[in-house]
Amino acid sequence: MVVFERTAPPLSELDIKRVEHLLGIRLPQDLKEHYLRHNGGTPRPQFFVKEGEAYDVDRFLHMKTRGIETSFEEVYVRMVDQTPEFPRGYIPFAKDSAGDFFMYSVISKSFGNIMFNSRADYGDADRFTFFLAPTLREFIDSLTELPDGME
Repeated sequence: MVVFERTAPPLSELDIKRVEHLLGIRLPQDLKEHYLRHNGGTPRPQFFVKEGEAYDVDRFLHMKTRGIETSFEEVYVRMVDQTPEFPRGYIPFAKDSAGDFFMYSVISKSFGNIMFNSRADYGDADRFTFFLAPTLREFIDSLTELPDGME
């Protein structure tokens, strides 16, 4: 079972509506429900393993926080609104220890899929954004300890 440590103060549905209004977006229902249970934080265990690669989920982004760490809102504006290389149709919701993002797809053909975005590969369109899990629940439920022999 995954637990979240170092979460920010709990959110209300009104808080989430205010964030949606501020950003001009509508968050998918399962992402809203997650944020009502856990406002950001570090998951334990924290590794998502796929095809021999281990992705460390350093933290889920906090909403409605200032000065603690970069917030969900700040990341959304900086990456989605101000970074032309960042792929469109994705909502960044968590980051790894290198500062790369786990994203929720809001593109119709892949809606709800959890993707990973690697800034190191921005020059290679086939590599910098790729599929990890079909749903947020499956992504979270798949988090595990780092398997022996993996770095």
